[in-house]
Amino acid sequence: MNDLSWLFLYGLLSSYCLAGCLTEHFAIIRGWLYVAEEEFGDVHVAQGNGFGYVYVLPKIALTVVIGALLFVRPANMPLGYLWAGAGLLAVSWLSSFVLQFPIQRKIRQHKTAALAMRLYRTDTIRVVAMAIHNIVVWVLILQAIHPA
Repeated sequence: MNDLSWLFLYGLLSSYCLAGCLTEHFAIIRGWLYVAEEEFGDVHVAQGNGFGYVYVLPKIALTVVIGALLFVRPANMPLGYLWAGAGLLAVSWLSSFVLQFPIQRKIRQHKTAALAMRLYRTDTIRVVAMAIHNIVVWVLILQAIHPA
């Protein structure tokens, strides 16, 4: 892959994952607050399974791309921004595994408005990490295309 292809792939995956993250936060999780408890389990499973394909798999691909770039980094790609992006993506994954998944398991067993709101609030960590990650990626791309 040439340098421009790596930049395009990295920017595309980063932006796509940010869009998925924002959609999950503002549309899906926020919407769960309005689903009745007796229907919530089915809604949660259906949305979670579908969202895995359109968000989690691309986020795994983004993680693989960053890992690959750390090993085969094009010379014009600033290493500091690449590590910053990797760190922010790690924060996002860590937030998912440490905060989001345990709350979602509890919600799946028995939804309460308090748990749904806690999930929404703690998801802000992942959203902010992904938003800053995307900014870092586009700064990296601009630096790679137009070095100072």
